[in-house]
Amino acid sequence: MNVLIRTGVQLPAAPPFSPSLLLFIDMSILLKHLLENENPSKSISDIKRLVPKMVRAAQKVYNEWDQSDPDNDELCGGGICQDIADRIASVLNSHGIDAATVDNQGMGEQHVWTVAKVDDGVYEIDIPPNNYERGGGYTWKKIPDVEFTPNSLYIGRLSVDPEDFENYVGS
Repeated sequence: MNVLIRTGVQLPAAPPFSPSLLLFIDMSILLKHLLENENPSKSISDIKRLVPKMVRAAQKVYNEWDQSDPDNDELCGGGICQDIADRIASVLNSHGIDAATVDNQGMGEQHVWTVAKVDDGVYEIDIPPNNYERGGGYTWKKIPDVEFTPNSLYIGRLSVDPEDFENYVGS
């Protein structure tokens, strides 16, 4: 008897097997694979594809930042780097990429940015604060009329080993 081997399942090579049976078998194998691999692999290419969404999210934070009334300034004169980093991390997380915000632990100027983990390493993603605010410590002033572009976003590899993610985010 001739046997057709397709994705590990043996079927008769001649009728009476139907194409719908092959489709069912292929779909059940695909479903099993998807369930076993809940987080499909991600790479720096996936992060780069999200740059326009990350920039739009950061622009929204910037546009909503209002320092015109000191009595109603929700940030009490502080900057928005933490809010931008949160939104960037949210964009990445919503697309299946592990991301978290980190700060410099009091070393140098106070700043918050995003760190992401993909199969080809750990990356930092940031819009440097000197692009949209001036100041220092916890006192910052908005630079007027800033428009972020994809070139505003910095992406740099911190490590080639994705397992190093925990070292950077301190979980």
